Amino acid sequence: MRKITLLLFCLCLCGCSAQGSLDGRLQAACTQASALTINVHADNVKDLYSYYVEPGVGRRNSTASSNVFVLDNQEFIMNLNIAEIVNVKLYDQTQSVTLPQGERWLSVSEGEFADVQGRTQKYAAGLMAAANGQVMVMVKTPYFTFTGLSNETGAPALAGEMIKIARTATVDEDAVLKAYSSRTKISYVKENLNLFEDEIPENGRLEEMMPNKPVHTGGDIDQSGETFDDGTSADDLPLNENDDDIQTPSESE
Repeated sequence: MRKITLLLFCLCLCGCSAQGSLDGRLQAACTQASALTINVHADNVKDLYSYYVEPGVGRRNSTASSNVFVLDNQEFIMNLNIAEIVNVKLYDQTQSVTLPQGERWLSVSEGEFADVQGRTQKYAAGLMAAANGQVMVMVKTPYFTFTGLSNETGAPALAGEMIKIARTATVDEDAVLKAYSSRTKISYVKENLNLFEDEIPENGRLEEMMPNKPVHTGGDIDQSGETFDDGTSADDLPLNENDDDIQTPSESE
């Protein structure tokens, strides 16, 4: 009986130690990313926003309001928070940065950072268990929501990379309003999820949004940028992107 009790006690200690280690690593990664000096200029310019990514971060694909990046064979999504931006600007809603409630987060870190324009923004970063032993990483800021899958070892660093990208980003709020608001009612933004090809669903568990992607097992990943359906490489395009897929809602909506 004494041996069993000691074994259970050791297992509890190991579990607490692992949790403490994950919390500490997430907090350290987020704090470090928030404290870095920003001395870069946006190298990806879109109609609604611009941002900078380090050379080690590749881009799988892009839409007017989202981007899919890859870092060390880990894909993560950057979505523009269009509904929140419109609601805050036009309908006097309070700007808040919170992770989805009701989820079993393994670790959460909240704080502030100064963006490239010198403005202070809040952020919330969270890690949650996903399928096949993976960890879902989420970082929310007032203007963007990042989500991705990683292993437990790399998850805190991925959260830090998300914060670094968010700090370099600038958003043209007037362009967002012009493209996505009729100034009458914007509930359609939440209902028509086709506006956000990679957006998080309004209902359901977060892990349902992340498909079980196969692990990259061979070949080099093109870290240089986006490749389009017609085979054109982003390296052959001018720096400023023209996002033709922005659709301005009609008055009937």
